[in-house]
Amino acid sequence: MTFIDESKPYIQYAQDVISGKITAPKYIILACYRMLDWFNRNDIYFDYKDVERKIVFISKLKHSTGKFAGQHFHLLPYQSWMIANIFGWKWTKNDYRVIKKALLFMSRKSGKTAFAAAVALAHTLVDNEPSAEVEIVANSRHQAGIAMEHIQNFANSVDPRGKVFKRYRGYMRVPYSKSLIQVLSSDATGNDGYNSS
Repeated sequence: MTFIDESKPYIQYAQDVISGKITAPKYIILACYRMLDWFNRNDIYFDYKDVERKIVFISKLKHSTGKFAGQHFHLLPYQSWMIANIFGWKWTKNDYRVIKKALLFMSRKSGKTAFAAAVALAHTLVDNEPSAEVEIVANSRHQAGIAMEHIQNFANSVDPRGKVFKRYRGYMRVPYSKSLIQVLSSDATGNDGYNSS
């Protein structure tokens, strides 16, 4: 059983959805119930430190386009809630993440690409996973390239001299951890050899 820290925006978001203070569709409401119910389980625990590291890292990134250009990435409560649900739950027996796959639906013009780029960077750098692989796949290589451009711009905002991130066309490396972020074409799903983190 894990303590529920109600001061955290992602916990407050779940409580506000359940109470009806925030209007949400059925599956978000159910996911909020699940999140709060999981605090009562003994086989898993919520890793506040891991979630906070990712949120703090993302808050240091700066937008490079649009009306938020030059401003730090400010996560909205629902975005921090998504990060908390994906990265926060760990198995007690081995500290592995409970959530291995997540499917996120977001409306047009809600910052999907920027959010995905920030999460990709946070996972690659903050998780400290040796040889982490993050693949960017979209309907077209052009769309995936837009996400990679966001990733590289975010990386440049925290590492302008390229000491941590080595940027190339279509991919980026973190040499000290031998990690990789790359763009794949839509037909790459039939290929073997990828070890996505």
